[in-house]
Amino acid sequence: MSDSISNTPLNVTERGLVCRFTKRKSTFICTYFDGLWLLGFNQEDVNGKKLEDIFPSELSGIINKYCYQAWNGQFIQYETKLKGNDYIAFFAPLFNNGEIVEVIGTFIQSNKSSLENEQVNTNSLYEDVLQTMSEAVIIIEKDGKVTALNENFQKMIGLKGDYTYGWTEVEYVAEDGSHLPYSELPGVKTLEKGISFHNSIVGVKDNENNQIKWLSVNSKPLTIRDHSDRASLVSISDITERKEMENTYIQAKEEAEKANRAKSDFLSKMSHELRTPLNGIFGFAQLLELDDSLNDQQRDYVQEILKGGGHLLNLINEVLDLSRIETGKLKVSIEEVPLLNIIDECINIVEPLAKKKNIRIQKQLDPQHDMVVLADPVRLKQILLNLLENAIKYNRQNGNIMINSYLEGDDQFVHIVDTGVGFSVEEYHKIFVPFYRVEGTKEEGTGIGLAIVKQLVQQMGGEISVRSKKGQGSEFCFSLPIPKNLKPVIRWEDEVESIKKVEGRSEHYRLLYIEDNESNLNLVKNIIKSHPSYTLLTANNGKEGIKKAALEKIDLILLDLNLPDMNGYAVFDMLKAKEQTKGIAVIAVSANAMPQDIQHTLDKGFDNYLSKPIHVKEFLNTVSETLNNTITQNIPHHTILSTGPYGEEAVSAKTLQLSLTELKKIKEKKYRAAIAMHYADNDWSKSQIAGVTSTFEKMGIEVIAVTDAQFKWEKQVEDIETILIQKPDIIVSIPVDPIFTASVYKKAANAGVKLVFMDNVPKGLEHGKDYVSIVSTDNFGNGIEAAHIMGQELGGKGKVGMINYNADFFATKQRTEGFEETIKQQYPSIELVAQEGLTDPSHGEKVAVDMIRKNPDMNGMFVVWDVPAEGAMKATEAVGKSDLVITTIDLGFNAALEMAKDGSIKGLGAQLPYQQGVAEAILAGYALLRKQTPPYVAVPALRVTNKNLLEAWRLVYNEDAPDLIQRTLK
Repeated sequence: MSDSISNTPLNVTERGLVCRFTKRKSTFICTYFDGLWLLGFNQEDVNGKKLEDIFPSELSGIINKYCYQAWNGQFIQYETKLKGNDYIAFFAPLFNNGEIVEVIGTFIQSNKSSLENEQVNTNSLYEDVLQTMSEAVIIIEKDGKVTALNENFQKMIGLKGDYTYGWTEVEYVAEDGSHLPYSELPGVKTLEKGISFHNSIVGVKDNENNQIKWLSVNSKPLTIRDHSDRASLVSISDITERKEMENTYIQAKEEAEKANRAKSDFLSKMSHELRTPLNGIFGFAQLLELDDSLNDQQRDYVQEILKGGGHLLNLINEVLDLSRIETGKLKVSIEEVPLLNIIDECINIVEPLAKKKNIRIQKQLDPQHDMVVLADPVRLKQILLNLLENAIKYNRQNGNIMINSYLEGDDQFVHIVDTGVGFSVEEYHKIFVPFYRVEGTKEEGTGIGLAIVKQLVQQMGGEISVRSKKGQGSEFCFSLPIPKNLKPVIRWEDEVESIKKVEGRSEHYRLLYIEDNESNLNLVKNIIKSHPSYTLLTANNGKEGIKKAALEKIDLILLDLNLPDMNGYAVFDMLKAKEQTKGIAVIAVSANAMPQDIQHTLDKGFDNYLSKPIHVKEFLNTVSETLNNTITQNIPHHTILSTGPYGEEAVSAKTLQLSLTELKKIKEKKYRAAIAMHYADNDWSKSQIAGVTSTFEKMGIEVIAVTDAQFKWEKQVEDIETILIQKPDIIVSIPVDPIFTASVYKKAANAGVKLVFMDNVPKGLEHGKDYVSIVSTDNFGNGIEAAHIMGQELGGKGKVGMINYNADFFATKQRTEGFEETIKQQYPSIELVAQEGLTDPSHGEKVAVDMIRKNPDMNGMFVVWDVPAEGAMKATEAVGKSDLVITTIDLGFNAALEMAKDGSIKGLGAQLPYQQGVAEAILAGYALLRKQTPPYVAVPALRVTNKNLLEAWRLVYNEDAPDLIQRTLK
């Protein structure tokens, strides 16, 4: 359907202007303006500008008011002055698909003698605009008289003669096909009751051709000047083509579902029929097994019968389950289920099987969370048993199985990892297709079990995925929802901005469907139409499909196997032979649903298989799974490299969260907290404090004090002594000195105060006994990032000095270690020629000057954090060493400004202080709830250069970079 607004420039006399505005929220934005000479503008000056930025202030208010009235369907005319001259102004709505999308305004210079001529010109302008619309626009008056504002009304209604009153004699139908009286038409009801209608569906009967023309009708009450009677403004769009497509889609969908149900019903009946003779075979074979008169050979025969019968019975049961799921006859009964109990029960059942192969089964479960899921206990047990039996069946002798479970977001995840034969990446999604068997496997099986597992998991509201490597083993992971009262309401990743999306991941996918059947093409087009993240391209034969795949940027191909010019397998082979197309995922689409044909197709290398008739939900799931596998595959995991002060393994802050039940418990107690900083007047500390206090506020915890020790351990001891007088429940703190402050922290711990530390821990204090946790950024990782920036800036060779911190501070030590190890191991042509320490960050310039003078040929310097790095930056100016490359840790304002200038600081590893503060507050909540806490928690490292400076600033500080940095970077 074409737009109702013409893009042809409107004729304007030299005595007037024409403008168009669209509404965004509560503001009118200019989309077209002719006659700008009156206001002293050029065309490019006003496009996209707000109304009030174009017109003089004395006019913008009244024009804004009339634009609102026109946006509500009214036609406005009034007199005004512009640049000292009299003008007649007109405002009217413009429609598109029955909705007002713009307001048009005209200003025509008037003198009283030519007023009538100006009115004629304006009316002509309105008529031109209305005639460009694809919709019919009419006004209905109280007596039923219709005034058509363009020529489309007669065509749509099908009237050949006078339509003024004749339209009341037309036969109308409602959307359900029933008769629709004239009095129930939207425009008539608007006239009678003053109410508006939007996208009402009305049919007009064409008795000559026995057809119905479908219309979308919008109507609004209309006030016409000089008339006291009420009228209605009606716009009508012809949607017959759209309705026909909808009906075709619905019919095809119903036929597909009917066919799928028929298939599953057949399987179900066949399964039941097969059980009757099998009962006799299996039963009499068991009786023979008990017969003592059988010789050894006869007993072997009986065992073969029993083994084959058991395999067939298992196959029948699985086919029956699959058919019940597909026909909707298998119902799950969802309830709160203790996951740990079910896991233990399943392990006990499969333990004898594991012992036969000397396979060890281990559990690694999250002790910090209640393991309760919403599931059907019987079906959950079926899922776990199937996955565990496969992990044993396909495992090696003396192998291992690890069961891992944890809470992430609103779901409980279960991982089952084995050390078995594994399979290729190409088979990840094939193994969930019914009857598929892993390549090269010699184990017996039906190929149905995993298909049932997937369906059951999805029926219970979860998802399942797999990872595997040939010769090393497989990892199956499924998720299930948790009860509402256990869902996290405060969690680390919700409280902070997420890290930049991994490069290469796409939010929009282009699909190519190669198919010659128009009905099938239309069905898929209508399915895809409802998913804006997909764009569908089509080809009617193999040659056209191969050409389009090579020329267009395609993410996924849907390939019919029976094409008019060549078969689908030949098309597939040609796609995989071409460099441009060999990496595109391909799903086979075929009416053949026999297991051996599906297996053959998947063995050829297709990524997935869809059987006709297409089942809409299965189709969308298969497309989504295939895209997720092929496009997001091999995305690197962001690993935390730091360890805690005593070598503890880091736990990611992303795992921290509090449920609604837990939050209520914390709020009820009205806890109080204090924050004792080493130094509070830099960007890092301010952001850290903001993260802690904002999260405490959500937890209902009052912050009674925030102190600043100004890097003096004596003052920090005094600060904490003063805080303890106020009897806080929690202290979040970063020790100035781990030795000299230890006694006061010990005193706080003995008083029952929950201690959460930033970046360092006092000597002699024990995790779990004296303090909750220590939280830091991945300092080792940031040291690595600083080293890589240095190596790249120096081109992999040169001489570098290091300025570290002369204190027992594990965070700064790890930064230095990360930098030093990376330079030595990955940049062998860079020589570390000097290393100096400082005890006061204000001494950075002095230490740097001394180092440069002792090593005049040095061309790089690493400084352990940004404050002394600022001193090093001044040192380069003082000694005339402007080409010295500096890298550091921490994104402070001055360091960021220097990077924006492309000055001596070329890049740094950034901490995430706000995110760190959020983690510290949540851990305090854990302690108040007496939940187990990890000794060391870390947030990720972040590399920052002037290329990602603005984005990094937003991530680190939860706000845009200061204007000076933004202006300098431009």
